[in-house]
Amino acid sequence: MRVWRLTRPDYAPGLDGLGARKEGGRWNSPGRPAVYCGGSLALSCLEVFVHLPPSMRTTEKLPALTAVELDLPDELPRSEAAWADIPKNPEIADFRAIGDLWLAERKTAILSVPSLIIEAERNYILNPEHPDMDRIEILSQQPFRFDGRMASGR
Repeated sequence: MRVWRLTRPDYAPGLDGLGARKEGGRWNSPGRPAVYCGGSLALSCLEVFVHLPPSMRTTEKLPALTAVELDLPDELPRSEAAWADIPKNPEIADFRAIGDLWLAERKTAILSVPSLIIEAERNYILNPEHPDMDRIEILSQQPFRFDGRMASGR
């Protein structure tokens, strides 16, 4: 399976999870490394874009990124979080509890989670501390720029 990660060029390929460990994310608390990927480059673009501060959503400030294409081998076991696992009206702590438990248990290197942007799509969280991470292959890295039409004030 192919997945995509968008990251700052100086962090590419960014498979150590240090950014998520520093700041935390929807599916991990600060202090726990995790690598966030989208099921497609388009989903990764949307996931990054919605988290940009409004001040960066201008033509001049849209960040240049690196698109990293990864191969998650089909035979590699993965865990899955479904909408049924998430309480109604969830708080960030509810998502982090699921991800933190998965990271701590270290049963799989991959956690498939629903996208909150497009409910029919999936994101993939990777555990950089899992021994199977060395089976995940970097297929390509290429410069990525948001289309200027995504900037606010247009």
